[in-house]
Parts: sequence; C-alpha cells; structure tokens
Amino acid sequence: MISAPLVAVVGAGPAGIAAVRRLRESSGVRVVLVVPGGLSEYLPGTLAVATGDARAACYRTRVELAGVEIIPARVEAVEPGALRIAGSWRRVEAVIAAPGLAIHPVESATSGSIAAFWDPTGAEAAAPRIGAVEGGIVDVVISSLPYRCPPAPYGLAMRLARRARRLGLPLHVRLLTPEEHPLAALGRTLGDALLAGCEDAGVEVLLGTQADPDALAEGKMPAPDSDPDAADLTIVVPRHHASPLVADLARANSPLVPVDARFATEMAGVFVVGDAAASPYPRAADPAAWSGTVAAQAVLSELGVEGDQAAQTPTADCFVDHGDGAYGRIRIAYPDGSPPRGRPAVTIDPAAPALAIDFEDAHRRWQALRVEIR
Repeated sequence: MISAPLVAVVGAGPAGIAAVRRLRESSGVRVVLVVPGGLSEYLPGTLAVATGDARAACYRTRVELAGVEIIPARVEAVEPGALRIAGSWRRVEAVIAAPGLAIHPVESATSGSIAAFWDPTGAEAAAPRIGAVEGGIVDVVISSLPYRCPPAPYGLAMRLARRARRLGLPLHVRLLTPEEHPLAALGRTLGDALLAGCEDAGVEVLLGTQADPDALAEGKMPAPDSDPDAADLTIVVPRHHASPLVADLARANSPLVPVDARFATEMAGVFVVGDAAASPYPRAADPAAWSGTVAAQAVLSELGVEGDQAAQTPTADCFVDHGDGAYGRIRIAYPDGSPPRGRPAVTIDPAAPALAIDFEDAHRRWQALRVEIR
C-alpha cells in the first residue's frame, strides 16, 4: 500500500499553523510539524510581560494538533525533498518553512543599561530592570527595519509612560526610530495616529534616528544627536535577520526570502511563509496566516491532491497598546487588489479599555488554534 505524501511545516507561528490546518483538511497528504521544544509563543504578550503585568508562561503553549505528527526539535537544514533534524535527514515531498525572523544578540541584553528583547521570554528577563527605573530617561530604540509587530514599540513606549504617570514617577520616555514617519508604507494615517497616541501619553518620538549597529552589538547605545542626555535604561528592539534555516535563500542585505505569488522559493519544493517571506503585506498575524494557507494550497496542487484555488487578498487586524488597559485597533484592507497596484485602506479604532476584552479574545483564539483537547 502506497503511503500518502508527507509534507513538513516548520514553525508554529500564524503562518505555520495556518499551513498545517489547511493541509490537514486534505486526506491526500500526511503532515509533520517541526517546532523547537514543541512550544509556541504569543508575541503580542511581550509588552505586558516587559512591564511585569504578566508572566511569559501566560503566552506560551505546547502545540497539540490531532492528526499531525509534531516533532519538538529545531530543523538544522533544508534541501529539496528533505529536512535535517538532530543530524538525520528525513525525506518529505514538500517543505513549508515559517521560521520567522531571528533576533540579533546584543551584549549586556540581560544586565547594565541596555535591555534587548522582542518576545515574551526575553521580556521576562528584562522586566526586573524595567520595573526598577523610578526616574530619569527611558529610551525605546528601534534598531533597524524590518522587525516583527511594527506598531508594538510605540505601544511599549506608551505603556511605560502611562505607568510612570500613574505611579507618579519622574520618568521621561523617548522612542527612537530610523523611519522618517511611522509605518510609512501603509500611508500617513496610521503613522499620524501612532504619533498622536505617543504625544497624548507623553512619549517623545525622535524620527529618523539611526542606531549604530556595531556599537549596539557591543552593548553600547549613544544618546541621539538631538539630545546629549544619556538614558538611564535603553530598551532595544534588536536587529532582525534571516533565520539560519533559510539564510541562503534570503536577499542580499535583507533578512527576507524572495518568493513568488504562491510563496514558493527558488529551491524546488520549498516554500517560505510569514515574516520570513518578502511579501508586500504588513508583518502581522492575519497576512502571515494567509501566506501559510496559500502555500499549503499550492503544495496540494503540485502534488495533484487538489486543484488550484484562487487566493483572496488578505486583511490585517491588530491591536496597539496605549497603556493603562486601553487598546486601539488597526484594520488594514486592500479593496483595490494586491499591492503595489492596490493601496492599503487603513481604519483605526480609537484607544478604549473595552478593546482590552477583544485583545484577550484574540489570545484565546490563538491558543485554540494550537491546542486541541482530545
């Protein structure tokens, strides 16, 4: 009896999980999901963990999906038709890689005046130092582009500033970004809203501020040219680079992997989805999940299991933390079709405590996609 073809998915972020669930709908393939430690982290929980309002464990779950073989390991290499795991090669018919973007290490990231992190685990290590600052200057520094969760540094700065105001702390929060305008690729509306939110929270935003990557790698962060005052604590969104798994497929001077409309790469049978793919859509959960579904449909078509299906243009829906339990919501659609011809239509729900319920509901939905009670 001939076994159904085996398809491997790497990574349990939104793109990887969407790919697995789409493949699982078909009876014509077997699915294996490879996840380091078998665990998935909810990245939007990073800010609450950083300010000591939650533990990283609240935003971490073990992936358990019926009908899917889960390997709790890290993929060491990929080539057409095979993965290397723990030194051994495993034959597969296709690979959908969703490794995300890797974070460049920063010296002094867990001690001294620099805290560098961009996930709940790293935020938990930095939380005691963030909580210990009771006055002076705190800088939130976006070290380079691109990075995951683009509005989140603004949310972190607002959360810190409003926490200081609530506690009566003489703390000045600055946000430093290399962008001349926040999230400019999505038009001015979103950037203007982020700047207005920061102004209302008392955050000073320094646009067009370039960090020195060599100094940063050594744990040094000089004060911006416009202000000679050194920060008492510098929180760094570290430079993101290509995952080692797909680094050979990435563009020169970019962490992103070129893909076609189906998210196929130049390597036969290998697809790259989510944040690691060079896509014109925002780096957000919904477009990432869409990319995983598109790649899964392409694999099923290539294997002759199912016919081609037209891909819908994705939308994006994400939350912006404004501090003190209030959240705003960003909705991005492409009514005129895919970019670059189709321009994004951005809708912003003003910050309100009521949206915190929707934020928690989004977290519960995230968990339900990864844990199935048998």
